[in-house]
Amino acid sequence: MEFVAAKKDFTQALAKAQGIPETKNVSSVMANVLLESVDSGTVRLTAQSYEVTLVVSFPAQVVSPGRLALSSRTLMDSAKMLPEAPVTVKGQPNSWADLGAGRTAYKVPGILPDNMPEAQVPQTAFEVKLPRALLGEIAERVGFAMSQDEGRPNLNGIFLKATPDGDSARIEAVATDSHRLSRLVRDVEAGGLAESVRAILHRKGIVELRRFLEDTEDDVFLGFQRSAVVVRSASGYLLVRQIELEYPDYQRVIPSEFKWRFSLDRQEFIGAVRRAQVVISSDKTPLVRLRLEQGRLQVMAQDPERGDALSELDVSYEGEPLDISYNNRYLLDALVALTGQEALVSIRDQGSASILSNPEDPGLLQLIMPVRV
Repeated sequence: MEFVAAKKDFTQALAKAQGIPETKNVSSVMANVLLESVDSGTVRLTAQSYEVTLVVSFPAQVVSPGRLALSSRTLMDSAKMLPEAPVTVKGQPNSWADLGAGRTAYKVPGILPDNMPEAQVPQTAFEVKLPRALLGEIAERVGFAMSQDEGRPNLNGIFLKATPDGDSARIEAVATDSHRLSRLVRDVEAGGLAESVRAILHRKGIVELRRFLEDTEDDVFLGFQRSAVVVRSASGYLLVRQIELEYPDYQRVIPSEFKWRFSLDRQEFIGAVRRAQVVISSDKTPLVRLRLEQGRLQVMAQDPERGDALSELDVSYEGEPLDISYNNRYLLDALVALTGQEALVSIRDQGSASILSNPEDPGLLQLIMPVRV
C-alpha cells in the first residue's frame, strides 16, 4: 500500500486515535493502528482498545491500494515531527512502512494487517441527531465528576439517557463519584426515537469523545446498541463500550428544600477559591471554609505550616449565618463547570449535599458534599 496525504489531514486523523491503542504492552496487536485504502481518494484509519473503537477516513491520493498495520506510538510521534509538506506512506514487504515528507524520513514498525482484530461495526437500534456542541458540553460539564475508583465500575463513566417527547428528545447526562454529582439535561429536536434508552459510557470513551469532536462542526448522530454507544460524524464513528451494570438512583440524593440560599458573581467566587489554594498542602485534604453572613461571604483556608488565606465577597443574602467546609478542588470544579455569570448556592443542612446552579440554566446542576471538620 502507498498513499500521499496533506500533513494536516493525516495528523488530524492520528490525533483522534492517539489515546486508544495499547501503550503498556507494545507487542500487543492493539498497539497498532490499521490503515486501509477505501478508494483512489480516501484512506480509512482504525484504532481499537477493549473499551473504544475509532474508525475515521481522511482524503489521500492512493498510489497503490492495500492495508497497513503500523505501530501507533512510532507513527504518531514521527508524523508530528514531519515538516509542512505532503506526507507519503509506503508499505514494505516486511510489514513496516516508509514515512516521509520533504527531506525527512522514518521507518515505522508494523505487523501483518490480517493479525488485527475486526473492528466492531455499529448496529444501532436507535439514533438521535444532536448538535456537536451538546456532546462536547456533556464531556466538559459532566465528565469531570466520573469516579476513578475501579472498585465501583458502575460509576466509572457517564450515565446517558435519551427520552422521546414527540418530535423532540430529552438528553440527560449524569456523573458521580459519590462525593459530588454533575447532571446536565437538554431538550433537542430529534425524531425517530421510539422509546427511552440508557447507557453508561466508559470513562475512557469520554476522553476519546473530546478528541473525536475536535475538528467537527456539523451535527452528529448518537446511536444505542446493546453493549455500546456510537457517535457518528461525516468522517467516521466512535464506538464506546457500555458498562453493563445498574446506575445508582441519583435522584434521591438531590435535595429539594433548603435552609440557606445565596447568589454571587461566579467568576469572583472562582477567584476566591483559587486564592485559597495557595495555603493548602498537596499532601492533605484540600479544605476550604465558607462563612456566610448578611451581604457577605468569606472564603478561607488554613494550614499550620503554609499560613492562612481569606477573601471576602458580596452576596445576595439576608438570612441566618452559616459555616461550612468543602473539598477545595471539588468546589472549584463545580463552579468552573457551571454556565453564566451568576452562581446560586443552595444548602439544606451541613450534612447534606449542596447544590450549585445558574438560575438562567435550570438544565445544569452541580452537587457536592460538605466536609465535616
